[in-house]
Amino acid sequence: MREDTSVQLVVPQDFEQAEIDRIVQKKTVWIEQHQRFFRNRAANTSPVTERGILLFNQVFSFVQVRELGHKVVIDELAHQIRSGRDLLCQADLSRWYRLFAREHLTARIQELSAEHRLPYKRIFVRSQQTRWGACSTKGNISLNWRLILAPKNVCDYVVMHELMHTKVLNHSQSFWVLLRAIFPRRDEAIAWLNTNIPPFDTLGAGRD
Repeated sequence: MREDTSVQLVVPQDFEQAEIDRIVQKKTVWIEQHQRFFRNRAANTSPVTERGILLFNQVFSFVQVRELGHKVVIDELAHQIRSGRDLLCQADLSRWYRLFAREHLTARIQELSAEHRLPYKRIFVRSQQTRWGACSTKGNISLNWRLILAPKNVCDYVVMHELMHTKVLNHSQSFWVLLRAIFPRRDEAIAWLNTNIPPFDTLGAGRD
């Protein structure tokens, strides 16, 4: 799957056309799902100008204030980010994204864990290529740093989803009942995840 939504299928030379057609037919839903993702990503990122930074699914204008040095100030009311760093430089922005994601997600999981009495062992903020988040049998939680690009409600949903796995380590009916009880906006968050599914298999968050 390419970002222009075209599809390339690589098969051995001796593959018959009927077998190729069968594979394509089997993957039709997957192909359409990921084509929607790339189309939606293009639409969602188009408002980001050379003076804008995407954060929590919103575009923040950027103002460089050299007196701030490496400090980054986020003004959510004014939708503005200020820093002495040049966050319009892709390399600097990428480094800051990951640093901010670690700080925000760590603080949020601590808050939600304490609020709902769902203890976990350790948290890891990574650049996973397979999912938004995961919870191990030991109670360790891994979260994708890209969650800070999603709406805050969606970010919290993924955190709560993984915290609930510290209590129920599967997607049984009891898991979904308990999750809905403490996160009533679950369906709204799942709808966003299903519409903006990343170019890899999503976590079970959107599947009952």
